[in-house]
Amino acid sequence: MDKRRTVITSWLEGKSAHARLQLLTALGKKIRQGEHIPVDGIVEQLAAGLMAACAEDLELSPMELTGLLRSPRKDALAGLVTVLRNDV
Repeated sequence: MDKRRTVITSWLEGKSAHARLQLLTALGKKIRQGEHIPVDGIVEQLAAGLMAACAEDLELSPMELTGLLRSPRKDALAGLVTVLRNDV
């Protein structure tokens, strides 16, 4: 995986383990689940929620944050992997 730092990974790395766990818990409660939603759809929802939380915390709109990222979708997914890897 690309080791470059993004706004999202820098934001996550600045949070305590407890804060990241709270974030994951909150994101998990917000996802739409159902028997017809594939796993990748759930992962996409979590990544989008992570990106929205980052934008809100940085007092940006999600569109403003998207403009700061090279690959918004990949960066959000990488951020999700970062927080899961560090906290699971």
